[in-house]
Amino acid sequence: MLGLSHRRHRIVAAFALLPLLAACGADTDEGTPLDARTTRDVLPDEKAVPGWDITAEPTAESLKKARSQGLVRCYTRASCEDVRFAGVSLFQGTHKPRFTFMIMTYEDADTAESAYGRVWKAWKARVPDSRVVNVGDIGDQHDAVAGPGSSFDERTKSTLVQVRVGSALMLTTGESAAGVDMSDDLVAEFASTFAERARQVQDGEVASAAVDAG
Repeated sequence: MLGLSHRRHRIVAAFALLPLLAACGADTDEGTPLDARTTRDVLPDEKAVPGWDITAEPTAESLKKARSQGLVRCYTRASCEDVRFAGVSLFQGTHKPRFTFMIMTYEDADTAESAYGRVWKAWKARVPDSRVVNVGDIGDQHDAVAGPGSSFDERTKSTLVQVRVGSALMLTTGESAAGVDMSDDLVAEFASTFAERARQVQDGEVASAAVDAG
């Protein structure tokens, strides 16, 4: 009877593992969907951007709470559809551009891919007289533009890079004042670092990607 009891326990344990094994298999290609904590982990922190001053620590919340706290902006209703969690971190330095990292996460990669176009349409409209910027091959999808700064002073510059990695959409924005250089290469490095952190976290790794301090 003792042997039968042990066999029953083994069978129950085996069935209990099936949902976990199925879930692991489903996430192999797309990575694990992000929750509030892992969404925050993707956001660059002071270790990821050495030599810059962090003006807003990485923070992420559910969409409803993120909107109430000003962590995400929905310039159109469609641009926030299906978003689960959202967050932001901000950096600035003396005689350096100001960079903002924003992330919106979805239940899976297909939903994020479906949202990509409407999010880009809403955010691209915020960069007037924009030109396409080449930032190299980043993430699963990406777009990038640059234009004059929010002051419309021709000596200023604003940039916007949108990247999708799996179930996450990331927006990297840069703003440079008159006399402050912000090269396309610098923008590409910041956006690439952000995207790599998203890949790391969705693959179950610790986010360690950082920009080159030099």
